[in-house]
Amino acid sequence: MSLPQNNNKINSFNEFNIPAKFDNNTVSNVPSFTYLEAAKSIIDFKSLISDNISYRKAPNATFQPADIIDFMVDGSTLGYSRFSHFENLRQDAGYLKIKDFNVPSEKVCRDLLKALPEESRNELRKLNKDLLSLMAKNQAPREVILDFDDTVCTVFGNQEGSANGYNPRYKGRPSFKEKVAIISKTDELLNLTLEEGTHHSNHEFLKFLESCIETLPETWYLKRIRADRGFFDQKNFRYCEDNGIEYIIKAKMQNGVKKIIDYANENSDQYPWVKIDNTFSVTEIRIPLKSWDRERRFVLIKKSLPKCNKKGQMLFEEFTYEYQAIVTNVDYLTAEEVFNDYNQRCNIENKIDELKEGFAFDQNTQINRKCNELYLLIKMIAFNLNNWFKRTFLPESMHHHEITTLRRIFYKIAGNICGSGWYKHIRFAPNKILEKTIKHLRTALTDFRKKVVLN
Repeated sequence: MSLPQNNNKINSFNEFNIPAKFDNNTVSNVPSFTYLEAAKSIIDFKSLISDNISYRKAPNATFQPADIIDFMVDGSTLGYSRFSHFENLRQDAGYLKIKDFNVPSEKVCRDLLKALPEESRNELRKLNKDLLSLMAKNQAPREVILDFDDTVCTVFGNQEGSANGYNPRYKGRPSFKEKVAIISKTDELLNLTLEEGTHHSNHEFLKFLESCIETLPETWYLKRIRADRGFFDQKNFRYCEDNGIEYIIKAKMQNGVKKIIDYANENSDQYPWVKIDNTFSVTEIRIPLKSWDRERRFVLIKKSLPKCNKKGQMLFEEFTYEYQAIVTNVDYLTAEEVFNDYNQRCNIENKIDELKEGFAFDQNTQINRKCNELYLLIKMIAFNLNNWFKRTFLPESMHHHEITTLRRIFYKIAGNICGSGWYKHIRFAPNKILEKTIKHLRTALTDFRKKVVLN
């Protein structure tokens, strides 16, 4: 069938089928990144890397490890999750202008991960600690609550160190386990591990906890830890009790815990259920499990669910119940407050989603395990750098934005970086929200720089 032809349709087609030119050397997909670069310059981020990474390339090498790691942090922050994507960033005229036209290739990044020695993993963790300490210098002392969790990261190749463990989504596929520790409310990522998929959540947890405490800046004091039932272990409770750390940890529904719930129900006059809302009620009891050396406080939670008939219809006059239990050494909170406090821990699941979706934490694409862990640690540093930047310099309304949102409304709005030297400036399309954000940001950066110079 032939399409009808007339002059109007041809003119309309020609109006849209226009030629393209590729000669603009000022347009950028990431012009707002210059403000993060300004923040990095205030804390001398590249020197911070050099001070911690002992490995050096040959003196005549174009790029030293600090240059390469700095570029990888930029790429992770801007959403270039794979090494092959780095080439897109290297072709961005505005980014090149920000970096003085001197950035490494993706091959150079890969080669560095292969060349870095084993001890570089500890050096990157020390770099993360020093970065957090720099942030803390300009903050008031504070108590922190630390949330723990782990996540399964499936691998789709033959990665060294992966194993066929519990994998809820891709059953039978090899995976890694990644354990993370995140500070509640302010979201700093203290540490992470890359482990075999067969490892339990509680694998070497106390060693991990001690590394997190060691990473805390001097003016940040650990008040409490919160964790799910994978960390339910008397060794963890005893460690916290002996070191003056509060804990709120969900209990495994093992036989001993079920017997405690049955006992509370049978003696409801002694352990009355206090209704929180139409769904949840709480009570508490102090009792030791059979294998424990002391009694501990259990907060029991009862969830009311309407029964269903054979047709699947809810019978709101009849109920069935589900139970949960939390063990804690926090005595000054009521049972309801303990329950509500534990529920705030759920934000760590959102943060893990952000780490996966925004920083590709679940993409361990290198065959060598060391390379995967090194790159994961670099992403951790990128996450903390961005977190510090948004909470220190961006308007308060943006403090809780995840990285995907920040890229959409700030980092990755196209513009032209024009001029040079003192006359350098960015030209955006009209955007009142971005205009207000950058005005606030530039003032905050200037004030912070003055404070750093005075100190």
